[in-house]
Amino acid sequence: MDYDTALSLLQEAKSIGTQNSVEVSVAIVDAAGHPVLVARGKAEAWHGPYMATGKARLAAAFRKPTAQLMEQWQDRPMFPLSLNEVIPGGVTLNKGGYPIFRQGQCIGAIGVGGGAPDLDDRIARLTVEAFDAKAH
Repeated sequence: MDYDTALSLLQEAKSIGTQNSVEVSVAIVDAAGHPVLVARGKAEAWHGPYMATGKARLAAAFRKPTAQLMEQWQDRPMFPLSLNEVIPGGVTLNKGGYPIFRQGQCIGAIGVGGGAPDLDDRIARLTVEAFDAKAH
């Protein structure tokens, strides 16, 4: 994940958030979960960048959307809770994280926070879909 790609993704997510009447926090991480770019939504939402980064980190670690992971682990609540001890920097166990692929390889992930979990998930998904459309 390079800076220019991360910036483009972040701006797309912010734009989609605005279209949905929500000021989102957005985090873009590389494939190893290291932050490349992070932007806060509402000024008073001091926790927003942390939440978004945790969602992105979780999506990058498992190469799956966090909504899918939450559903997958529904009957195993102790497993996702253990991830905060295992994955450096911790994770956010909520919807709104999506992995980002280019040519079949995971290059990173996006995490979105600031709205309801389903809305965060939608904004992250639409951002990745827009990225995929531009790549083709």
